[in-house]
Amino acid sequence: MAATASLKELHEHFSDMQKAKERYLVTKSAFFDDTITDMFSKFIKIYSSGEVKGDTLIGLCCGAYIYYTLPACKYFNKIIYACSDDKSIQETQKWLKNEPNAIDWSDAIKKISELQGNGEMWKENQCMLQGKVQKVIRCDVTSSNPLSPITEPQADCLLLAHCLEHFVTDKKSYTDALKNVSTLLKPGGHLVMSACLEATFYMVGDFKFPILFMDDGFVKDALTKAGYVIDDVHIFYRKADSLYDIADYKGVIVLKAHKKTEM
Repeated sequence: MAATASLKELHEHFSDMQKAKERYLVTKSAFFDDTITDMFSKFIKIYSSGEVKGDTLIGLCCGAYIYYTLPACKYFNKIIYACSDDKSIQETQKWLKNEPNAIDWSDAIKKISELQGNGEMWKENQCMLQGKVQKVIRCDVTSSNPLSPITEPQADCLLLAHCLEHFVTDKKSYTDALKNVSTLLKPGGHLVMSACLEATFYMVGDFKFPILFMDDGFVKDALTKAGYVIDDVHIFYRKADSLYDIADYKGVIVLKAHKKTEM
């Protein structure tokens, strides 16, 4: 699909994590509560329930946002983080190695730690996460073998953090991509997911990234078609009532589901 290929190229050739951080992930940002506080409070509640745990979590995101896996960190023995482009892989690896020029995710780590109730231990939490991440690999959600050419054992949990809607252009392709990445998850394993609702674009610097427009009804239907049973859904609506020229999402959905043992 030529349109999907152009989306891949867009993300491969423009992956500026620093500009994305400055726009969405610092405390002075108008989007901070939307992108951090509410969403991660729900993530923390999902993992702390004790139902979502195991040996391996595979996390997929649209960039080098490794901190999305922090709330799950103490509930899994190892984490495999998958990115869509080489730049995001390189940025994540630099952060894991504490290289001097690595992007600084401390704002996000501190806030998530505060939400977990141990804000004073954010450095320890960061070190724990760095120790749990075993691999950073490339993933193509449009492929029936998303991690090709490598293979990994199916995981106990699959985290999709603002992922699929960034790499497809229509709803059928979204459902197909969801089925593709679901091959990475064990039958009976848990899916934890977040996605923007009713969005068409977001800006990073002066660069405009498209997002597939979808509502919560479509997301739930796609999960059912992909073989999931939805266990918990939370929708919270946008607090940033301005700056629609920067990102036009109306809300964010966070959910927990499990993969059927028999299809």
